[in-house]
Amino acid sequence: MTTSTCPNRIPLVRPLHEKLLDTLADGWQGLRHYWQTKVEARRQMRELDAMADMNELLLRDIGAPEWLIAEAQVRRDTELQRLFELNHGLQRHD
Repeated sequence: MTTSTCPNRIPLVRPLHEKLLDTLADGWQGLRHYWQTKVEARRQMRELDAMADMNELLLRDIGAPEWLIAEAQVRRDTELQRLFELNHGLQRHD
């Protein structure tokens, strides 16, 4: 019976340049993933800002979720409060 031996040896340790390239590739992938996540979050914020600027009745008509309607209500109330404070502040100085 003859046994065949494996002609190639399996390296137990990778060369340093392969380790460095893998580390750089992992870092690049991490940065790319981070950037894509940031871009997606900014896009979602812009879309939410545009929808939250709509009237609550309009949001109900288009079937927006309740949390978005509540956020639009809070934004509108906050804006009205700021205008109220600004107007009263100006009237006191006159």
